[in-house]
Amino acid sequence: MKNPEELFEKLMNDEISREEFEALLDGLDDEVIVKRYENYLQARFEEELDSYMEEANESPKDETSPQVPKLDISKEEQSGKKGKASGSRQYPIAASILILVGVVFSALFVVSRIDKKSDNAQANLLSGPQLITKSTPNRRMFRMRLEDGSLVHLNAMSTISYPQQFDSTKREIEISGEAYFDIERDESRPFNIKVKDYSVTVLGTSFNIEAYEDEEDFAVVVESGRVKVDLHKEGLDPVILTKDQKLTYSPGSGELAVIPVHSEDELSWRKGILRFDSTPMTKVEKMLERWYGVDLIIADSSIYDKTLTGIHQNENLKSVIEALTYATGTKYQINDNSIIIKE
Repeated sequence: MKNPEELFEKLMNDEISREEFEALLDGLDDEVIVKRYENYLQARFEEELDSYMEEANESPKDETSPQVPKLDISKEEQSGKKGKASGSRQYPIAASILILVGVVFSALFVVSRIDKKSDNAQANLLSGPQLITKSTPNRRMFRMRLEDGSLVHLNAMSTISYPQQFDSTKREIEISGEAYFDIERDESRPFNIKVKDYSVTVLGTSFNIEAYEDEEDFAVVVESGRVKVDLHKEGLDPVILTKDQKLTYSPGSGELAVIPVHSEDELSWRKGILRFDSTPMTKVEKMLERWYGVDLIIADSSIYDKTLTGIHQNENLKSVIEALTYATGTKYQINDNSIIIKE
């Protein structure tokens, strides 16, 4: 792992890559790394505080106490990055506090573990299961650990609902969208995931589920272990999947398939990689909209007959669209937050 201080410098200078940001988040699971983060942030805060006090001592004595400034955070037009401040450094204490609060919030939001103290358990007995729901917008991913230690990685435009604390006999959650799971093994408590009208049950394994509400198809890819998928359809028995197997199901046609795959390729979205493998344009359209937060408009229906193959890692939208139109022999036009693809 890269030096934690270097990762934070890149984060605050808006220069961090997706993979480096993932590495920074992974460090929040390591107590040693977290301590280094805390020490670094504390040192930065004290530097800013000392600098502020020096400036304050140089100011006129009859000035009133400084007011907390209003911070105007704006986005650069046609860009997903934050604009950098120009001119002299302003309000260092406010900036430092924002950094500290932001990191603490990220730690709680991205790799949060539910506190298992007895008083919380007592509250659950009195008030019943406490369900928590978290959702990701487009262009965002979300990592967290559940109370049992299981890892969940949500893709963009996805939702997870889970109890504040699992009971002694079962572990149940519900999702929509796409999510990768690395489940802590517990033979006494199977882990059950409800998704659409289906269910996925495991003891301890890693796998991926894709089931967006605006898409008909349903897919499960197993990276390790065994997964049971029950489609709850008359005439269809539950399917047991093992490592490097993928189940796809289309309720419209009733088509069910189990095929061998390379799970690392199938799950490359977690590393910021867009991978197309003879992917239909209907699927490409949805993926780009979620990934980049734009409206993709297919102007000519004949374009839906095309497929796309290619790999794009941490590339900007324009590069991906240019590659898409080149590969499919089409043209594009940008209109505000919409991209029109036409013959």
